Amino acid sequence: MKLFVVVVIVLFAAGLTWGIVALVRRQRYIDSLRQRGWSFVNSPTFDAVARLNNPPFGLGFVRKPDDQITGLTAQGRPFQVIEYSTSHWSGWVGMVTLSRRLPELWITGGDTRPRYGVLAHAVPAPPQLGPGWQVGALEPDFAAELMNPQVCSQLSAMAAGLPGLNVGIDSDQLVVLNPPREKPDLLAAWLEQLGAVAMAIDAAPLDRWIQPEPQPRLTFYHHPDWYWIGVDDSLLEFTPVNRGGHAHSTSEVIRGRDGDGPPFVAFTHHWKTTRTESYTDSEGRTQTRTVTENHSEPILGFQLPIRMPRLEVGRKGFGGGISFESEAFNRQFAVHSPDVKFAYDVIHPRQMQYLMANPPASFTIEEEWAWFSPGEHSQPAIAGCSAFVRGFLARVPRFVWRNLGLPDSPYPAPEISPVP
Repeated sequence: MKLFVVVVIVLFAAGLTWGIVALVRRQRYIDSLRQRGWSFVNSPTFDAVARLNNPPFGLGFVRKPDDQITGLTAQGRPFQVIEYSTSHWSGWVGMVTLSRRLPELWITGGDTRPRYGVLAHAVPAPPQLGPGWQVGALEPDFAAELMNPQVCSQLSAMAAGLPGLNVGIDSDQLVVLNPPREKPDLLAAWLEQLGAVAMAIDAAPLDRWIQPEPQPRLTFYHHPDWYWIGVDDSLLEFTPVNRGGHAHSTSEVIRGRDGDGPPFVAFTHHWKTTRTESYTDSEGRTQTRTVTENHSEPILGFQLPIRMPRLEVGRKGFGGGISFESEAFNRQFAVHSPDVKFAYDVIHPRQMQYLMANPPASFTIEEEWAWFSPGEHSQPAIAGCSAFVRGFLARVPRFVWRNLGLPDSPYPAPEISPVP
């Protein structure tokens, strides 16, 4: 027993000593940053990354900015080095400011893999960069104009000191993963190299590619009209949440829309239930105790341009439902509506063809909303339902919208080949 106590005391003392040493080192590191005229923030707000949209930013609901270093390079160019984590990536990111807001572009060297979640077209890397480089862009012509000899020369010089270079343009920021932030002297030299790349990009004739000013809010990659709210418990008043239990709340609230599709709201609903149960204690006596359980469910709804009759569409296990002329559709889907004529008008042959080719999560149209059961609250689930509902509404016949009170269909009809 005495030996155990001694071991515990030694381990505690060692842990305390290590903690003190780490704290002193951290403070010395912060002091060395401030001596350079840089600023250090231990817990930055989301404002630090609100305008950044490309991976690792702009993905998912778990986003955490941490230690932040800001300042100016020797040439007076603003920079930021920040620790950042998501569900898919965590590490440090360094960036300097460009003179213009430019389209998305990705450059990786040293056989580095592209960042998680990137959506871009691979374009040929300039021969000046040598083997092992990859370039990706949504606008190949932009990439060709940007990757001039001066930019390639600066990238090659930077990669020589930092193998595995991973560079991206995010609006007016030139962003690089994994800067050498441990030693301020190395970081300062690295920032000057990054500033030299930015200067070469600024010198290129790229004004025709200038992008509009983004709104200063937390957004989502390739979904510029989605935005993060976080908590909005007023949604519980009108959304189809589970009404049982108590302590109802919302989290991860997102609003937005995709193009000319209907606006949506998506969030996680939390609540608790409490019950009393009996049990037998160690002495054989019957006792009671209160058990509280936590519950959650994803909620996703799209706001319609006008009130519509109730219409439920789900997989066949959803119930028998209305019978349609397509047996293949009847085997796959169940449709319920108190207004059978409305159901037949909306679920016509081309609509059935669309549903079978793009099986959605079960959904219910109820007055001015289409509520989905996505199974999870995630960026891909929202995007998938958003794309589906836009196509579904575009296939609602024009006369249906007119019967509901609109002058015409609010959604342009897609190009549809004749049904065989």
